Amino acid sequence: MPDSSSPKPGNPDENHLESDSPESPSQTPQHGATGFLHERSWTERNGFPHWLPAIVWVVVAFLLFQIAGNTFAVVYLMAVSEEPVTALDMSLLTEHLDMIFLGNSVAQILFLGVATWLLTGLSTTGKRSQFLRFRSDERTLPVIGQTVILVVVMQPTIWMLGWLNMQIPMPESYMAMEEVQIEMIKSFLTSDHVILMALIHVGLVPSICEEILFRGYVQRLLEKSWGVWAAIIVGGLLFGLFHIRLTQFIPLALIGMLLSWLVWRSNSIYPGIVGHFVNNGGNVLVAAIFSDMMMDHMTTTELPPVWLVLASIGGTVILLRFIHQTTRQE
Repeated sequence: MPDSSSPKPGNPDENHLESDSPESPSQTPQHGATGFLHERSWTERNGFPHWLPAIVWVVVAFLLFQIAGNTFAVVYLMAVSEEPVTALDMSLLTEHLDMIFLGNSVAQILFLGVATWLLTGLSTTGKRSQFLRFRSDERTLPVIGQTVILVVVMQPTIWMLGWLNMQIPMPESYMAMEEVQIEMIKSFLTSDHVILMALIHVGLVPSICEEILFRGYVQRLLEKSWGVWAAIIVGGLLFGLFHIRLTQFIPLALIGMLLSWLVWRSNSIYPGIVGHFVNNGGNVLVAAIFSDMMMDHMTTTELPPVWLVLASIGGTVILLRFIHQTTRQE
């Protein structure tokens, strides 16, 4: 098992590519060897632990994203409704779901994507793209291909974990709220002529923006403070909580940890983006073709066949081993 405090050969931490290591002020020149004004990042110069901006920004980004998306929805519905909007009833929401999801995507792009990209400049003296692992080498493409197969193979396992999660008692008020959310998603995914739009709003936008936030920014900072494995676990838990679907927290957290591991092993964010898109986009396509089966999967009221779960777990383990070998260098 890789050491959580120091990366293995072939899976280097980005620290050696950047001048992020703390040095005493007397050793810091006015213009460092990197060509930047400071040898240490703004976060380090001000004495903040790396984990602090990571955790704080997850909370702030979540609030900004929710406020912006909900504000857009309310303002838009008030503008198009012939009667005063006193409550967001399902009929009104369903009628304008395309614009609701558009507002949601714009909020993700602005606060999870662009704002995180800009904020990264406070935590590195090098290029933001390098810090966020927007990089590739000869291992990246094979890992991406293996990731696509992995995400497909592990779906029954995710379904099973969702079923187990559903056995945890939840307040009735929360369950009512989640049922409304699921009904909205169902209406959007099963509507006519929206498969492409759903792939964009549910698949493409989250796969890029959420990966920049979690597998790019948050994971890198947590790695610096707590080591690789703590970063993978904590980042996955934060990813699960971020989606505010407590009945699916366990599978969401597992997906987050898996994507974090893939990004760390490959030293590239691209497998994370592709894996995220395949998971979300695959659900969109299944919902469009097999809507009843997809709704059963979303509500996880039934446990999938045992043989399918066992085959999924076995296939997942084998593929993880393949990826581990692919990313290993002598």
